Amino acid sequence: MRVPLLIGIGKRTLDLLGEATGGAIENPFDKVLYWLIAPGSAAQWDMSLLPSVQVWGATAYIEVPPAARTTGPGVHWRVPPRYDRHLTDPAALLTALQTATREALGPREEAAR
Repeated sequence: MRVPLLIGIGKRTLDLLGEATGGAIENPFDKVLYWLIAPGSAAQWDMSLLPSVQVWGATAYIEVPPAARTTGPGVHWRVPPRYDRHLTDPAALLTALQTATREALGPREEAAR
């Protein structure tokens, strides 16, 4: 899950998740946060409600920093993974993303089906 930092969605999502977040990687060059979720768990999400968020598939390349790199000018763990929680719960992440997007961009209307 690729979430921008510039418009506040990434930081706010992190705040909303709090202790419920799994590992989160920050790429300061691209100004994004990445959350790791189980492959396919976001397949049914309506991305029209999250226009600035990208779901990347199992074949995507994400630079994963060493476990000890939690600060610095390069790619680092914003929230290091723990042995008991590497991935973020997709339902909690979706709720946090929807709230953060609504706060940053205003209310989104669900696409007509």
